[in-house]
Amino acid sequence: MDGRARMVLSARLGLTLAILARGSMAFADGPSTAASATPEVGTSEAIEAARAHFTKGRALYQAGSYREAIVELDAARALDPKAKDLVFNLGVVHEKLGDIDEALRYVRLYSQMDLEPAERARAESYITRLEGAKSEVLARKAAEARQAAAAAHGPEAANARVRGRLDVATVVVGVGALAAAATGGVFGIKAVVDKPTNFVTGKDGTLADLQHLESTAHTEAVVSDACFVGAVAGAVAATVLYFGRYRDVVPSASKPQGRWITVTPVLGPHAGALSLGGAF
Repeated sequence: MDGRARMVLSARLGLTLAILARGSMAFADGPSTAASATPEVGTSEAIEAARAHFTKGRALYQAGSYREAIVELDAARALDPKAKDLVFNLGVVHEKLGDIDEALRYVRLYSQMDLEPAERARAESYITRLEGAKSEVLARKAAEARQAAAAAHGPEAANARVRGRLDVATVVVGVGALAAAATGGVFGIKAVVDKPTNFVTGKDGTLADLQHLESTAHTEAVVSDACFVGAVAGAVAATVLYFGRYRDVVPSASKPQGRWITVTPVLGPHAGALSLGGAF
């Protein structure tokens, strides 16, 4: 074969290889591009993809994999943003994780959607319960912080002793002091009223009447003084009983914390099963 023939053959062979290589690249790129495309929201492809994410999310939720379920529900919601029940379910799953702030965010968002009266009432009731749970969580964290601060100062700080013991004895003595003061005030007023300051013998009564009034007023004054003395003594005794003794203070965080949080079952015909609403 001469040189010209070899050149023509080489050119044809190179062109053939280039065409084959281009065809192979197109074949490799085509399916990958189609698979990576995100369906447009509202199309049947998007609805079908959302359904697939939801089905996987429900399986993960039932298996107790709540964080993984949230990922799938978020993906489903991105494809079907008008699905009200998806928003509600996200709130419920976040509550399962103890993330009350996120649960509140989703349930509040759900309450702002186009709801039936019964759905709106349920959302408002759920929000109220979540807000109560949030308050309990904050109180528990504050108590734990106080307990940690007390523990940091040594074991004796966990059960500190402070002055001021209010018990039955303190209350009884204090109430007695108040009663004595009140009685002394009543008799004191009566003594002032009954004292015959402008009594005129013969005009207002006899001398015996005057002596009787003076005796009565004197007796009432003595009783009043005695009551006030008893009131002062009682007040002193109550003060000593209260401030003169110690009481044990146990940090509130060490006490049993009761927190009632009932997780609302996720929507669905069966208890504990997710259901997907909206466009499906």
